[in-house]
This record gives sequence, C-alpha cells and structure tokens, in this order.
Amino acid sequence: MKRDAVPACTIRIAEPKDIDSLAELHVAIWRDTYRELAPPEAFNALDVPRRKSFWQDKFAHPAAGQGIFIAEVEGKLAGFSLASASSNPEFGEMAEIKFLYVSPAFKRQGIGKLLIVKAATHLAGEGFKSAGLGVVEGNDPAIGFYRALGGLESGRYTDAGPLWRSPNIIYAWPDVTVLSALNS
Repeated sequence: MKRDAVPACTIRIAEPKDIDSLAELHVAIWRDTYRELAPPEAFNALDVPRRKSFWQDKFAHPAAGQGIFIAEVEGKLAGFSLASASSNPEFGEMAEIKFLYVSPAFKRQGIGKLLIVKAATHLAGEGFKSAGLGVVEGNDPAIGFYRALGGLESGRYTDAGPLWRSPNIIYAWPDVTVLSALNS
C-alpha cells in the first residue's frame, strides 16, 4: 500500500493542559487498535476518566528520563508517544517506548515515524543506549512498522494489565541513536 505524504506536522512536548485531549485520543486509538484483540471486559473497563487519571499521574510522577510528545496537524491532535526508563524487568537496561499511538485519521502518513524518532532522540539525550517497546501479539500493522524501522524481536512477556494480560513481543533497537537518526 502506498503511503500518503507526511502532512505538515508539529511534534511538541506534552503539557498538563493536554491531559484531557490525551485521554480522549488514547481511548479512541486504543479501542480502534485492539477491537479484535482485547477481551470485551477490557473495553468495558477503559474509559476517558480512567485514562485521564493515568495521564495526571504521568505528569505528577514522571518516570526517570520520561518524555511525552504530541503530534499535531493543523492544530488537531494526531498522535502521541511516551518514553522513559522501563519498569518492566523483561527490558533489562533498555529504555521503553511505552506508547506510540497515531489516530486512524492520520495513519500511514509518517507521523508514527516522527513520534518514534522524537522519543528515541529524547532517550538518547537522557543517556539511554538502547530502547525497546512491547507490541501485543496479533497487532500485525504495528509489528510490520517496527520491523520496517529496524526493530529486532528480542523477547516476549505477558503484560500485567491493568486492563488485560496481553501477550507481547519486545522489539528492540540495541543502539537507540540508529533509531533517532532515521529522519537524517
């Protein structure tokens, strides 16, 4: 499938004033992405107030090296990423790109690449040498995307939740600077 041209997109650091927008977009993208993968009880449990509380906590208690980035197209929130030190033992010393979500209206336009490069650049600047992310088994579009960006399958784990215990594949970039240089 041919990709559309990258729209005029601004990537910026998220601020607490973005919490409501982040929560709404997070729920919308999550429901679109996992509609065929997540169990019904996960859909029933996920709502905007729950995600709003999550984002409030991320701003109030940032993890080591945390960066939250927003992609905007013509003033509209198009996607976001969250990266930091990992609290997941399966990641070892790697930093973790915890979220990389792009609105369905903006998929396949290069925004995901811009967001992951921004996250990787941030992590490199924080002193991390490598980075990884977990992707739910069966999320074939994301798996293909990470492979196309040079991500290497480096392990598997079961995500502890909070919505469902999903089987995940770890994709890693042993040298985070290689990922951060993709736009060069």
